[in-house]
Amino acid sequence: MRNRRQMAVAAIVLWGILSASKAAQPAAGAETAPDAIALAQLDGFALGLTEADQFSGVVLVARDGRILFEKAYGKLDAEKDALATVETRYNLASAGKMFTTVAILQQIAAGKLTLDTKVGAVLKDYPNGAFAETVTIRHLLTHIAGAGEIALYGEENEANRAHVRSVADMIALRDRWPPDFAPGSKQDYSNYGFVVLGRIVEILSGETYEAYVQRHIFEPAGMTKTGFVDCTDRAPDLAVGYAIVAGKRQSNCLTQPRRGFPAGGQVSTAADMYRFVRALQTGKLMPPALFAEATRTHREYMGLGFFATDYGPDIPARDFRWGHGGSTDGACTDVRDYPRTGETIVVLTNRDPPACFPVANFLHEQWTRRPANMR
Repeated sequence: MRNRRQMAVAAIVLWGILSASKAAQPAAGAETAPDAIALAQLDGFALGLTEADQFSGVVLVARDGRILFEKAYGKLDAEKDALATVETRYNLASAGKMFTTVAILQQIAAGKLTLDTKVGAVLKDYPNGAFAETVTIRHLLTHIAGAGEIALYGEENEANRAHVRSVADMIALRDRWPPDFAPGSKQDYSNYGFVVLGRIVEILSGETYEAYVQRHIFEPAGMTKTGFVDCTDRAPDLAVGYAIVAGKRQSNCLTQPRRGFPAGGQVSTAADMYRFVRALQTGKLMPPALFAEATRTHREYMGLGFFATDYGPDIPARDFRWGHGGSTDGACTDVRDYPRTGETIVVLTNRDPPACFPVANFLHEQWTRRPANMR
């Protein structure tokens, strides 16, 4: 079983985030959108990977509110004959962290928090004083808190998964540990940090995390196919993922939380994730100025809870993107928006990472391969 942190770092690398540059997000422009040839080539690339048994899932490309391409590939379940459709729901893995990000930013917009609010100001009974008194909302959103990992993934943590029934239970798995390093001193991707953010949302809103996200994010965005579903649910529109357990291919429910939580794992369709992107772009979920601040680069590859990067020197501004990827056993997701070109790309799969990333990368990699007079 892959280490969670290693998988997260691998996903980030494959997502193309190789730089510590902090240039500001470029303004939206009117550069050429993907044309019919580019989209046909993307389709051919995804078909080829599917035929080679390296991909199955849904690919969506949209621009300025209009879906240009949406297609399903391969099987809904690798061990059965049913094929995926564009209505198939996939495990979002860490792409679901964007919901926690939005929930926290909504608290900031409501005046209940600031980016510099410390954990202990909200979670007043947090056991570890060093964590409560030094870690801020900004630290958690940008993965510079030293929050560390949470023992919910892998065969070895089955007992913990069986025990937890709430976000508060998840907090109790690690709340006596101090930060792994001085908050702000370096960056280390953390699932536990987003569990802390989810608990803060619960305390400030008086709602459970699931109820809050459903009422304040999914419903306003029109995301009727997105939700919190038990991994063992066998609804006919749910993609099935697998993991290698004890040397055999078995359900990925044996290696990860069985239900979505603040660090990810909700289920959704590609179209619903595009509705989420549009709801953010059009101000339905938070004030536009706050959204703009959240999706500019703050630290290395991170905005405020969103991946947001320009990739560094000599990389075209048109390649700046914000969004979030996700990697876990039997699930690979990538949701990205390019402000310069106006396009959004969503790739959801029920395959191990890095299955989704070559497909999500394809259009912009293709652009760099074109002759200069065709760009």
